[in-house]
Amino acid sequence: MDMSFNKIPRMTVTEVIVDQIKEKILSGDLVPGQQLPPERILAEMLSVGRTSVREAIKALQHMGILEVRSGEGTFLCSNLSLLSDHFKASYLLKHFSVLELVEARTVIEAATAFFAAERSTQQEKEALKEIFQGAANSLENVSDFLNADFLFHQKIAEMSQNSVLLEMFKAMRELTLEENLDVIKKRGQMQSALEYHKEILDAILSDNPSEARKIMLIHLANLKDRIKEICKEHLEERLKEGGDYKGVIH
Repeated sequence: MDMSFNKIPRMTVTEVIVDQIKEKILSGDLVPGQQLPPERILAEMLSVGRTSVREAIKALQHMGILEVRSGEGTFLCSNLSLLSDHFKASYLLKHFSVLELVEARTVIEAATAFFAAERSTQQEKEALKEIFQGAANSLENVSDFLNADFLFHQKIAEMSQNSVLLEMFKAMRELTLEENLDVIKKRGQMQSALEYHKEILDAILSDNPSEARKIMLIHLANLKDRIKEICKEHLEERLKEGGDYKGVIH
């Protein structure tokens, strides 16, 4: 029987400061766009050295949580998303894979499609129709189509009237953009995506939540299949080059 235990890592002062600021944001004590006290005041409030505060601010800058404005001070970013930052860090550390992200997106976007059909206003429906038309007009340009595709899915998330689902969508969607680009480049894939979008749009315009959810599930199952194909192709290329599979199907 193995009775050994792993050592618990000690947190540095900088890490403690970073965690405290994150906790303040999550509790609502700090809000996007708010200015933080000056470095000297923060150091006094936390009873730490200014060097540790400076390192924490730099770390939070890299994470997209803080921005330092010359001559003005340190502010929380206006488009702050701790959830998105958490997903980015975990993805970069390979704590989960692209396919896991797509599976999670499937669950979330099935819900956003359902709620969008159930809760959206006529004005929102008209806006979604315009986004769809923009995608239809972009079939000759991969970059423009990918942007329109993103806007279509994001608008549906917004129409769900659920801010938690919206933030989760944004966090995961951003991480799968590269794979989405590889999928869209495949022959006939843009037209296929557009057809799914049309069916989802029709279901939402018809106030049919169950149908909207069903088509979204089929649409994202198709995306997952295409990503599997791409991962397999990348693996075969790596093996031909004499490398290994690590980092290919991630």
